[in-house]
Amino acid sequence: MIMKILVVVKTYPNPSAGYQETVCTAGIDEGFNWIRLYPIRFRSRKKEEQYKKYDWIEVDVIKSTKDFRPESYHLTDLYNEIRIINSIGTEDKWRERKRYVLHHLYDSMDLLIKDAYDPQKYVSLATFKPVEIISAYHKPAPNRDWTEKEKAKMAQQDIFENNEKKMLRKVPYDFCYEFKESQGVKSKMRVLDWGIHQLYWNCFDDSNDEKIAVDKVLEKMNDLAKKDFHLILGTTLQYHRRKATNPFTIVGLFYPPKDEQQNIFDVL
Repeated sequence: MIMKILVVVKTYPNPSAGYQETVCTAGIDEGFNWIRLYPIRFRSRKKEEQYKKYDWIEVDVIKSTKDFRPESYHLTDLYNEIRIINSIGTEDKWRERKRYVLHHLYDSMDLLIKDAYDPQKYVSLATFKPVEIISAYHKPAPNRDWTEKEKAKMAQQDIFENNEKKMLRKVPYDFCYEFKESQGVKSKMRVLDWGIHQLYWNCFDDSNDEKIAVDKVLEKMNDLAKKDFHLILGTTLQYHRRKATNPFTIVGLFYPPKDEQQNIFDVL
């Protein structure tokens, strides 16, 4: 099935036993439905197939049979072409981007989690509007570097793809937001967005100082939270299947400029 998807989420790559390393991509189709594409071996793709956020891509996909979440699809063949058609810019205060990303909003984690476990819905991707960002913070990652097992996964070779890419670096910190929702409940979640992780490495490479890099990432996260800030939340298959108390984590950030004059009906 050929599908057009507006890319909204790209998570930082992770080691994979079957695919070396993979990226979880999420976006919205022409019918305003969330779509998850996994696995994607993004860094092994040709340059012309390495899509950016808010690119429209065209892909040949099939519904995942190993993933019960309705948004989950994968390429019909791992090596299928990913065709970039065009992209949506930031004109008119992100008006066109908002038309898709803000099409349906949650502001209650209780309701979102309820919908996640409703057999008629099994919602696993959603745009969430927090009432307040309490803080952006960091903590040491469980492991500062990849384990030997993870390194072995990424060291696998594939004769069909570009294997000259640099070994993926592990960010030694987890970056998180604490936020308050409409009912006053506070939540803390880790951010998996690729941009936040890459910002850490860019700042570290410039300074060769972990503290400086962490401080700059937190400064950026706090600056974003001052805009018309939304969180893109997604479940992990492992915790969604187990019916964890909260299977969601922050997979993406959406931060158009504030527009006090905007009428909500303009974007729905």
